[in-house]
Amino acid sequence: YSLSLVHAGGCALMAANSTIPSYLILPMTVHFGWTTAATLVNLNGSLAADDSTSPTTLTAMGHSSALVATALGAGLTIAQSAPAYGLTLAWALAACADGMTKRIPARSSVEEETLSKAASVQRKLCLAGSAICAAAAAYAGVI
Repeated sequence: YSLSLVHAGGCALMAANSTIPSYLILPMTVHFGWTTAATLVNLNGSLAADDSTSPTTLTAMGHSSALVATALGAGLTIAQSAPAYGLTLAWALAACADGMTKRIPARSSVEEETLSKAASVQRKLCLAGSAICAAAAAYAGVI
């Protein structure tokens, strides 16, 4: 939470004073984006490590995380005019989509078929989220 406040303050300072070069806030913006992505990945990882977590819960959490990452990426990118944040989340979502390709199992059992369908949907959500975050970054870079 604190990093988001510092980032918002830096963006507001840059908006108020055009003489401050944008590269000064770039490392913090990229760090904020990676921290956002890592938080969601670690949350999913902790659920996946628990053997008592059902496949339905894992699926719901994975899909929700992709949607949250997309909403944060697009929303904060446009609200704070921070294209680097959106591009960082776009990159992270694209990497997750690529990882989903490797997680689609051979369809030999009912549970594996269910997980395969979920991984396919997750991959599509991540790809769409990546495109949305990249589009928000392009829009924020223009305004």
